[in-house]
Amino acid sequence: MRRTRWTTVLACFAGPAVLAWAASDLMLRHRGWAASLTPWGAAVAVAIAAIVLLAGLAVRRLREHEPTWMTPTGAALTAAAAQASSRVGAVVGGVYGGGLVVALMHLNSPAMTALAWSAAACLAACVLWISVGMIVEHWCAIGEDDDDDLHTGSSPSGSAA
Repeated sequence: MRRTRWTTVLACFAGPAVLAWAASDLMLRHRGWAASLTPWGAAVAVAIAAIVLLAGLAVRRLREHEPTWMTPTGAALTAAAAQASSRVGAVVGGVYGGGLVVALMHLNSPAMTALAWSAAACLAACVLWISVGMIVEHWCAIGEDDDDDLHTGSSPSGSAA
């Protein structure tokens, strides 16, 4: 599994941000209302980030050969969850970012001010979610120096070199 690049995260953010901005702006101009955002989005993003972070810390302990509850299979699952967190957090954050731009463009009403605050809080939580995903993915990366055979000095076939 390859690590997620920042360009991928930015692309996953920019696409939904533009789509959400365009859809919200058109809806506001033609229907007179915009979709409201609740702080539950921020709460869910922070909760998922916390779970991925706790699992990532356990993976770090596993890689350092310290006692932990994490198994190698769980570490692989944690790596996949971290990669998914960085990408899904970017997509969801893009939607909140588009909503924030629309709210900031129309700050002439109290409803838009409330929408701007809610979108900003949810966007900040998604940035945290993306950051945790990228960091945990870095912790889960396996290089050639992590192979136990290389540290013990034995050859892969079991005979002395």
